[in-house]
Amino acid sequence: MKWSDWSLTLAMLLLSACGLQTDVRLRKMPDSSMEPTIRKQEVVREDFSHFAKQSVKRLDIVVVKDPGRTQQTLIKRVLALPGETVRVVDYRTYVNGKALDEPYVSLSSSAPLTPLLRVADFGPLTVPAGEYFLLADNRIDSYDSRLWKKSTLKSQEILALVQASSN
Repeated sequence: MKWSDWSLTLAMLLLSACGLQTDVRLRKMPDSSMEPTIRKQEVVREDFSHFAKQSVKRLDIVVVKDPGRTQQTLIKRVLALPGETVRVVDYRTYVNGKALDEPYVSLSSSAPLTPLLRVADFGPLTVPAGEYFLLADNRIDSYDSRLWKKSTLKSQEILALVQASSN
């Protein structure tokens, strides 16, 4: 951890000890799904007040409710917004027919791969109003919109904005 990370951690602990609430939390990335942007076990900041002030944007990294498990959360990247048509071809994302520039995408994994998570092609899908399509940066090792029973999440299921501690 860098000095600024320790400072933030100490400040949050002091606020908690004084009984003050903070809408920013720190946690370790639990898996490799967002590599190389966020490494497994890297500490990230989760800002739970961000979306009360600003709307969700493409490329935001967010904390979302896991659609498959009620008490779990996931960290993913927003790639398609309401009304847009998204398609994934050979792990490459297209929105409204145009390929996104995705220098952050990884097609390798340090973890043993689960064959069910290897979804190279998806869609096309038009994202419903008030909903979003999310993918992880590590496209071959992630449980994301391509695999969810309902491939999009409602805006109220997006809980926080994420920043890697190294940013």
